Amino acid sequence: MRVGEGFYTGWLDYPSSMRRSKELAVIAVFSSLIVGSDFALYPFYNVKLLDTLVFVAAYAFGMRVGASIAVISETAWSFASPIGMAGAITPFLVAGELLFAVAGWWASKVWGDRAKLLTPNSIFIGALMLVCAFLWDLETNMATALLVPSSLFLEVMVAGIPFAAVHEAADFFLGMAVAPAAILAIPKLMRGKA
Repeated sequence: MRVGEGFYTGWLDYPSSMRRSKELAVIAVFSSLIVGSDFALYPFYNVKLLDTLVFVAAYAFGMRVGASIAVISETAWSFASPIGMAGAITPFLVAGELLFAVAGWWASKVWGDRAKLLTPNSIFIGALMLVCAFLWDLETNMATALLVPSSLFLEVMVAGIPFAAVHEAADFFLGMAVAPAAILAIPKLMRGKA
């Protein structure tokens, strides 16, 4: 090893290690915020910031960060929920949550920094969140029907309608109001100008 070789190696690696550190910090903050808000909103069944914040994280920080937050947050909530552990349905819940990460990442490619409050774009974000919630509800209800041997598919699907309606409506309104506001605030917060 030559004199100064470690310095140059560290210097060359510094930007990528800083990027990874920033990503880990964002993942930790968002995951903590999601699980904490899930507990706070627990009395309002199927109204959660989870979907919205996963969407926002993927929009603002990319697919890898959004997907990581989706997996960590949904897994944590699946095992720590006051309702009880999700058990065998957990992989389906996590896979469904990844829809919101994909949607957020895709929306960022379409709109870039044009997410504004109370515009057609915010309504479209709400509608996109509603579609993701519908697909999440459909997928998890189908998985429940397949995993619970005594249940009939149609009964499970019909029994899930009231919960799905609340989930989809909440995601539409949170996606329309909270997501654009958060997307606009994140760059300011990251620069320390909030």
